[in-house]
Amino acid sequence: MDVQHLLDLEEIRQLKYRWSWALETSAPDDLADLFTEDGWIETGPWGRMEGRDAIRRGYGRAYRHAPPFRNMHCVTNPRITIDGDDAAGTWYLLDCDTSGDVEGPALRILAVYDETYRRVGGAWRMASVTLDYKWAAHVGHVGPDNPMTIPPHQRRARS
Repeated sequence: MDVQHLLDLEEIRQLKYRWSWALETSAPDDLADLFTEDGWIETGPWGRMEGRDAIRRGYGRAYRHAPPFRNMHCVTNPRITIDGDDAAGTWYLLDCDTSGDVEGPALRILAVYDETYRRVGGAWRMASVTLDYKWAAHVGHVGPDNPMTIPPHQRRARS
């Protein structure tokens, strides 16, 4: 492992941390700017968004009424592989509700992010993000027999 590989690993980690910060601070423009122009995200019940403009609009709708730090998207346990100007990574997501508005546990979702990255103009950007839900507070284990759904208190954010 050479110094450039270590620098690339750290830049990709910082990219993911900026992702979480943009979510926590309700900043859809900042979030969209983390992606390549043709980047996409598949969020399961929240849908798929392709391209920076769609990502900006989708997260703009979802977070327009959300105060900063309404949820905390804690990402951990990164596994990152780099091959030239392309990379792939997986991260755990622990999604916590900090509002106190919802009955039940503050821990809402456990999931795994599967991502690809591309170096564009010398900087790493997200090329694709897929969210694989494992557990949700309102349904328990998530799988084909018990799919992830959008809880009623969160449906308001989609309209």
